[in-house]
Amino acid sequence: MKGSFVDLPFLCILLSLLFQTASLGLGKQAALTIETFSLQSVFTNPYYILSIACLGFQAVVWQVALRKYPLSFAYFFMSGIFVNIMIMSYFIFREEVSTGNLVGSALIIFGIILLTRTERPADYV
Repeated sequence: MKGSFVDLPFLCILLSLLFQTASLGLGKQAALTIETFSLQSVFTNPYYILSIACLGFQAVVWQVALRKYPLSFAYFFMSGIFVNIMIMSYFIFREEVSTGNLVGSALIIFGIILLTRTERPADYV
């Protein structure tokens, strides 16, 4: 899609990150809502079902991204999941975030910015 506002493969990288983050959050919520773990509780818990659905969507959009970008470029963005999980843990699950978490997340964000500045994703076929 030359000249279009949105680059579909790059959008798919971001959607992949979003779906994987959602899957982990839904998995956490499922774990919190189940009284006793059993196979039946997994298959009947809506949070687990949504978590698995998010992983399915993530797998599909990830394949679209990998058609254009090298794995080394695309997968680097998936490290953003650590930042997303930290934010979700704090705001949704009210978990504590340490200084080390914040420093690590800042380094991840800096690395992603550095990669996007030095790599030329538009040059990938």
